[in-house]
Amino acid sequence: MKLSSMKYCIEQLPGEQKAVIKLFYLEEKCYKEIAETTNTDVTKVRSYIQNGRRNLKICMEKNAFEQA
Repeated sequence: MKLSSMKYCIEQLPGEQKAVIKLFYLEEKCYKEIAETTNTDVTKVRSYIQNGRRNLKICMEKNAFEQA
């Protein structure tokens, strides 16, 4: 249940956040590797991860509430 909800929530993230979250958590890339892969700077990568985490949490909590 949680895994399918997590997958759904990842897909709901805005483009950059989704790409960076997948690289960081699913492919276990470091900030520098993600910055090189996405052709962006490390500061933006950090921001995308932070915002993506927050948005994932909000989505997961919303889904848990709706399932209850």
